[in-house]
Amino acid sequence: MLKLISLKSLDGINDWMNVRVCSHFGVCGGCLYLDRPYEEQLEEKVRSVEELLGVKVERVHPSPKPHYYRNRMDYVVAPGPVIGLNVRGRWWETVDLSECLLLSPESDAIRRLFKEFMKMKGLEGWDRRRRQGTVRFLSIIEGKFTDERMVFVVSYRYVEGLGEYLEMLGREGVRVSSLVLGVNDGVRDDARADELHVVAGGETIRERIDSFTYHLHPNTFFQPNPYTLASLIGEVVRLTEPEGREILELYSGIGTFTIPLSRKASKITAVENDSYAVKIAELNLRENHVENVEIKHEKAEKVSHKYGTIVLDPPRPGLSFKLVRRLRKAKPKRIVYVSCNPRALERDVRQLGYKIEEVVVVDQFPQTPLVEAVALLRR
Repeated sequence: MLKLISLKSLDGINDWMNVRVCSHFGVCGGCLYLDRPYEEQLEEKVRSVEELLGVKVERVHPSPKPHYYRNRMDYVVAPGPVIGLNVRGRWWETVDLSECLLLSPESDAIRRLFKEFMKMKGLEGWDRRRRQGTVRFLSIIEGKFTDERMVFVVSYRYVEGLGEYLEMLGREGVRVSSLVLGVNDGVRDDARADELHVVAGGETIRERIDSFTYHLHPNTFFQPNPYTLASLIGEVVRLTEPEGREILELYSGIGTFTIPLSRKASKITAVENDSYAVKIAELNLRENHVENVEIKHEKAEKVSHKYGTIVLDPPRPGLSFKLVRRLRKAKPKRIVYVSCNPRALERDVRQLGYKIEEVVVVDQFPQTPLVEAVALLRR
């Protein structure tokens, strides 16, 4: 049996041995493990991490909620209109979802009503192959512990009348804190937009993890499972042992780990290249009254790495070879590496020439093969 750590919320835990399969399972690419008991999913993930890294996993944090755990979903809007996720293995085809077990029951109504709104206004979804149409994505972002919700519409051009859509949601009792339109007329095919129009609320909503408050912005990344995030943060702090230390944090994002680490470290230098993330990180530092953090708007490869302790949370592809070379030269005594891609973690550890002293598994992604690992690396 797995040694399970830190089950702070037990909502949904009785569903572990029960299988809930939505009507789109087998076609939609969103979930691959819906037909498997959750404990079986966990065991496979832990086993795969151990085999890949060659290290025994001693601490495992399951998700207290195996369903409806995500705080954000970016639904593709395709001609029809069709609103949903990619067909498994086919990026150009979209499953028209009537239900989804990943975000919330309310998200089903939000998608259905937006489809009605599009038909009423004569709006077409985006054809990804022909690169034509109007609406590209419908994103829903939720603060699970604040009950705040943002609907973010990404379109090729400005869309009139979104206030009417907000009224439709209100009539069905779907609460929305913020409605934002983003215009993306470029080649980038993701749910981000530099031109933002706030229809209602503001550009951010808030989430609260333990005693920390975070502003979430549609153009920035936040860890996707708030129910496991306190455990993930706790493991990063524990493995970093920041008491009195000066820490370098690379890929610091909106300050998810920066803020908790700042409560124990003497000073943190937080490095982030994305301008939106830097802006929201500064807002989050003020919100949480943090003063011992210096944010550097720079690439991770271009700053000094002469620190004894470094915290890394790179994107899924892992570290660039240039950063690996810089870290090999700097020789920090301790690296805490947060990874959503254990294969990239294994490659980077090997190239860095470090050894894994401890690895922790945090299951942020129930119903999928994905898993989060936190590794303590030493020279």
